[in-house]
Amino acid sequence: MAVRSRRKIDASYGQLRWVILLLAVAVILPTVCLLWFMTQAVENVRMAARQKLITIYNEQLARIIQKTGDKWSQQCKLLDVDGYNLHPYQKFTSIIGDQSYDGLIIYDAEGLRVYPLLSADARSHVELSELFSDAWELEFTEQRFAQAAALYEEKAASGSDYVRLAAIIGKSRCLAKLGKLEDAIQQCKQVAFSELEETGDADVLVLIANARLLLIKFIATDEKYATLFQETFRKLISMIYAANKAGAMLPADHNLFLAQKVLEMKQRGSLPDTGISSMYDRLKQLMAAEERSIRVAGYFSTAEALTSWQTDQFRRLQMAEEVIYGLYHKPAPSDSSGRALSPAEGTTEGTLLLLLSGQHIASALTDYQNSFSDSYCDHRIFDETGNLVAGAEQPTDEPFVTASVGQHLPGWKIELYFKDDDVFKRAANEQIAVYTWTGTLVIALILAAGGFAGQAISRQVKLNKLKNDFIATVSHELKTPLASMRVLVDTLLEGNYRDQRQAVEYLHLVSKENERLSRLIDNFLTFSRMERNKRAFVMIRTSPAAIARTAAEAVKTKFSRGQCDFRMNINENLPDVVADHDAMVTVLVNLLDNAYKYSYDDKRIELKVSSENGSVCFNVSDNGIGMSHRATKKIFRRFYQADRSLSRQAEGCGLGLSIAKFITDAHKGSISVESKLGQGSTFTVRLPVSDRLQAERIDK
Repeated sequence: MAVRSRRKIDASYGQLRWVILLLAVAVILPTVCLLWFMTQAVENVRMAARQKLITIYNEQLARIIQKTGDKWSQQCKLLDVDGYNLHPYQKFTSIIGDQSYDGLIIYDAEGLRVYPLLSADARSHVELSELFSDAWELEFTEQRFAQAAALYEEKAASGSDYVRLAAIIGKSRCLAKLGKLEDAIQQCKQVAFSELEETGDADVLVLIANARLLLIKFIATDEKYATLFQETFRKLISMIYAANKAGAMLPADHNLFLAQKVLEMKQRGSLPDTGISSMYDRLKQLMAAEERSIRVAGYFSTAEALTSWQTDQFRRLQMAEEVIYGLYHKPAPSDSSGRALSPAEGTTEGTLLLLLSGQHIASALTDYQNSFSDSYCDHRIFDETGNLVAGAEQPTDEPFVTASVGQHLPGWKIELYFKDDDVFKRAANEQIAVYTWTGTLVIALILAAGGFAGQAISRQVKLNKLKNDFIATVSHELKTPLASMRVLVDTLLEGNYRDQRQAVEYLHLVSKENERLSRLIDNFLTFSRMERNKRAFVMIRTSPAAIARTAAEAVKTKFSRGQCDFRMNINENLPDVVADHDAMVTVLVNLLDNAYKYSYDDKRIELKVSSENGSVCFNVSDNGIGMSHRATKKIFRRFYQADRSLSRQAEGCGLGLSIAKFITDAHKGSISVESKLGQGSTFTVRLPVSDRLQAERIDK
């Protein structure tokens, strides 16, 4: 019978597996297909959004490139205004001030540099060191100022204008050192206010500028010379970045030195109100441009170095000091009104090398910055050498557009990047949201339907399994005592026994099997109540010690047979609990019975009752076979047995511990087990002491 039940169970499980498999296919396959279609739809929307954005940015990039090219072309045309009718210094101040370049080098038609000219380039006189070595020896080395002043006066009377001016400056220095400040000022004024300022060459202008600086030094601290100070300072300022009527101008390095001295006096606050305070910012701009122009001029002494350059195109200069870009420009000739002249009408013009710093050229590309630094897109601009000029330092992805920057920036390129992958999702957000919500709703419905169906099937599987296990267990457990009793009764009825003592022994065996059958039936009835969730317990105030003694009395007869050492350890002054006395006895009897069944021949079983942390604890310990850690997690399940074979030696159907847990839970208590294989087990039942009972105990 048991074999047939097992076959029916296996067949039932096989059918259920097929049903579950078909249900899984019915739910999963449509869900996977729907997800695939949703993924494709969303990807198509993203691709369309990407392509649309790329088209928009390509059109925008083309407009910006055209706009930037037109702007630079207009800038180059502005360089041709007045052609070379302007003096190089005037050209420099006009271009640096009006068009915001960072430096300028000017070459004439023959390729010679006319700006910036340095002192060494403009030198047209004999070096002063050759003429004044003896006077300088007296003044600076021997400090014989009177003899030096006489020697300077002698040289001033016999030399050229250049020598005369230099000698007067030397004489004024010596007079000041002798304490004759009035005489020194008068001598210095001869040079500082010389008429040669309008007709002299560059060397003469240098001497006049030096004389004005010296005169300012003499009179700066004396208020009586305030008018002279202002006049001298105005004349000194007028020489900076200016040429005289003869076209002569200060060498660029001396001009820069003079401008630096003026700014130093301004910073020290040693200048009176001259009414020209507004020009200092402008002066700083020109000084920075001139300093850069002088530095670059050392690399490009003539226009021959620019023969490989294309007109009106930027190139990066190989400078160690800073990043500088140069624009080679050849102005078209024009008349004084700005009208362009043909080659036959005008003379051949020179060339210009305009300089822009790396920072300035990056700011000149603000059109790209404004257009391509939005929430979707970023950009990077590289010069012809591959150096990053403007844009993001670290791109997030590969560029989706790479293009040239324009005709004036050959070899330069701009790269456009999408900032992140979500840009396409944001761009097509509405359509994707419709797809997403629709798909989510359909998937949710499919999963909900599948979940309900799966839950129903799972419930049915559990019920079938429970029913089949119940049938198999009951068949086996009921058949065994009934068969034993039938054999014994038939033996007695047939008179197959030796004497009255053997008959009594057979009757005791029948009684034992009957007792076993009664326990099985009681367990089945309790299990039936558990299934119907009917907890018919009478909860009254009960003594834990009384529960333990009643349970011990119930197993006394059984434990008295064979080698069984049974001990009870009940603490004094145990608090009462609210419990069903008989139900709790059933719990302990089941635990004691299990301890007896699963112990070796030399059995040692202990029932201990104690109180701790507001609970009463019943501990049942044995020295039996024990169980694995995995088995301890399942031992309280219905029908669970560590040895599930039908040939097992221990009797029972696996309901005792589940019934014990059911009763303990109904009492709001807990049951647990600690066990090791071959070392025995300890079951612990904890029942809470009610707040009222605890309060009564405290009052006592």
